[in-house]
Amino acid sequence: MSTITRFAPSPTGLLHLGNIRTALINWLYARTNNGKFILRIDDTDLERSKEEFTSKIKYDLEWLGIDYDETFNQSSRFDVYKERFNQLVDLGRIYPCYETPEELDRKRKLQMAAGGKPVYDRSSLKLTEKQKTDFESEGRRPHWRFLMNSERVQWDDILKDKVDIDLLSLSDPVVYREDGVPLYTFSSVVDDIDFNITNVIRGDDHTSNTAVQIELINSLDQNKITFAHHALLTASSGDKLSKRDNVISIEGFRDKHIEPLAILSLLATIGTSNSIELKDNLQQIIDEFRIKTISTSPGRIEIDLLNSLNKKLIQKFDYSEIEDRLKKIDDRIDRNFWETTRGNLDIVEDIKGWGDIVFNSNPIEPADKEFIKIAIDLMPDEPWNDETWSNWTSKIKDKTGKKGKDLFLPLREAFTGMSHGPEMKKLIQLLGRDKILERVKI
Repeated sequence: MSTITRFAPSPTGLLHLGNIRTALINWLYARTNNGKFILRIDDTDLERSKEEFTSKIKYDLEWLGIDYDETFNQSSRFDVYKERFNQLVDLGRIYPCYETPEELDRKRKLQMAAGGKPVYDRSSLKLTEKQKTDFESEGRRPHWRFLMNSERVQWDDILKDKVDIDLLSLSDPVVYREDGVPLYTFSSVVDDIDFNITNVIRGDDHTSNTAVQIELINSLDQNKITFAHHALLTASSGDKLSKRDNVISIEGFRDKHIEPLAILSLLATIGTSNSIELKDNLQQIIDEFRIKTISTSPGRIEIDLLNSLNKKLIQKFDYSEIEDRLKKIDDRIDRNFWETTRGNLDIVEDIKGWGDIVFNSNPIEPADKEFIKIAIDLMPDEPWNDETWSNWTSKIKDKTGKKGKDLFLPLREAFTGMSHGPEMKKLIQLLGRDKILERVKI
């Protein structure tokens, strides 16, 4: 059987780095096993699910280069879920419950006060038909629970090895709400069976949920799924990642012009036994992927580390790779301009600032006008080359006695308005004699 994995986001918010890491792991596992990767949109919650988020999920994946072989929305499969639901009702594996949320909360509190675990007591299994009819006449509508038969569930997890879950410590899960909407635990199982998913790879916050789902799978079919549970990423503070946090959303990073390959390089190596490093391309990430290198300890998202990878990537870009993109920023940017300034860019779009410095003539009034006047008087004639700056500053040094920072910093500030930037021997060639004379007010 060929490998089939899936990524199943709910369209209720933006994808963040943690979501994308799960998608990437599933995608890489499929691609390295000549398999199939499915995008499933978990939109059974029609009130909270938004089409705009579905579109953004697909765009984020496309932008990153994570392609999928098939996609579907759970909202298109309500009839299928109902059919499987009725099948399990007939088998006595799903039963109606009429407690209100307040009544359930009171039960849990009493159980905990008595030193027990807040596990559903299955009292609804003892309801008579008359009691059910009386509840319905009161206006109550049942939610439906799946009856778990096993005491324990065990499986061999790719990442966690042998997992053993005590089902007696868990409540029978609610699989259908009062309004007839199936919940994730149930609909996900039906989809995994119907789409022949071979490997479910997800965060370890789903571990106990997996035990319940294996019980569900076995009630409908024979379990043919291999599970893997990876540790979740956390924010640098150690807090849980949230799709409501735009700071770490893929859309947020795109808006800040972080490169897709920098993001993927981070996510492919963070939380693994491998060192975090920039990859040359997506194919290298595929070739180097080994699921067993993923750690069972949480990895922390360090935005500074992502920014560092992004800066390294920019410095590797050849002009031909991003010429069209640069021309959209400023059509006067050529190869020489790019190669001179790229080492000082955190993002490609930062080059616009250097374009303003090189191409515009905003006047600069130097702090030490007398020193700058001497420098201007000693300015050599064009054409200029890589030797011009050292020859020029040597003459200024001989004339003024200044050296080191006292020599170079006032010149940089007077010519560019900045205290830092590309090598001056390169930058003055972009500026040119006329631009410097036009800009400096002495």
